[in-house]
Amino acid sequence: MKSMALWHWLSRRSFSVRMILKTLIFSFVFIFVTFPNPVLTFKQVNAYLHTEALFDTDLELAAINAKIDSLLPADYTLQDEYKTIIQFVYQRIPYKFDWDNWGNSEYWPSASETWRRGYEDCDGRAIVAVAIFRSRGYDANIVGSMKHLWIKVGDQELMGPDREKIMVMDQGRKKMQMPSFVYMLEAMAMQLYYYPIFRMILILLTFLILLYHPAANVKLFLGLALVAIIGFSLILDWANAVSFYQEMKITAGFILGAILLLTSFILAYFSQRLRIK
Repeated sequence: MKSMALWHWLSRRSFSVRMILKTLIFSFVFIFVTFPNPVLTFKQVNAYLHTEALFDTDLELAAINAKIDSLLPADYTLQDEYKTIIQFVYQRIPYKFDWDNWGNSEYWPSASETWRRGYEDCDGRAIVAVAIFRSRGYDANIVGSMKHLWIKVGDQELMGPDREKIMVMDQGRKKMQMPSFVYMLEAMAMQLYYYPIFRMILILLTFLILLYHPAANVKLFLGLALVAIIGFSLILDWANAVSFYQEMKITAGFILGAILLLTSFILAYFSQRLRIK
């Protein structure tokens, strides 16, 4: 009942006030769904600002390096050492998405946090690898794209470098680059492919409800929601194909899905402007 009271109270506000309040409500829901742990969210912001602090040495580096040394062949080359370090990190830190591991959609843990946790995605693995390489006397740092985080040791990029970079660490400073539009679509497709569908649907329906308010025709809203979900499903199908086949194509399904999704948003907006009963 409190939600209905809030619905009617908000409907009596002026259009400009409603839009401001709706923007705040959507922002709160979006942050809560994508970054539900506020402590980790704060730490993530700090990680972006002070990335060098992530490569801490509060892990068993002496024991780690002794283990790596024991795995190296007698007459090992530089490439043998690189490969052994990376394989050691992959085996010691199995892959796990941030939303499954930490709850938040994105989190860059420190090397010691990753080591204690025992699971991480590409960023945590890369951070641990940098800490190990540095402890062995190498000039190592992280490199990032919209889809991946990997490392650079000297002039060599390791751990699956992506074809387009947006972030390069150089002497503790970040150098940012703008990716191409096609690459941004690829990154969006990959995110849609892997991200929990429940979270995406919750954000989508929240946006649609806020656009529709204060219209009150339930049947019309359910129809718009169905159109939006069908459109979103078509876009998800496109994202799955792009990510699975690793081939970027703008398909008829993607175009139709975008049209249906946009149509539902436009009709919801005009419904609330007309206050359809």
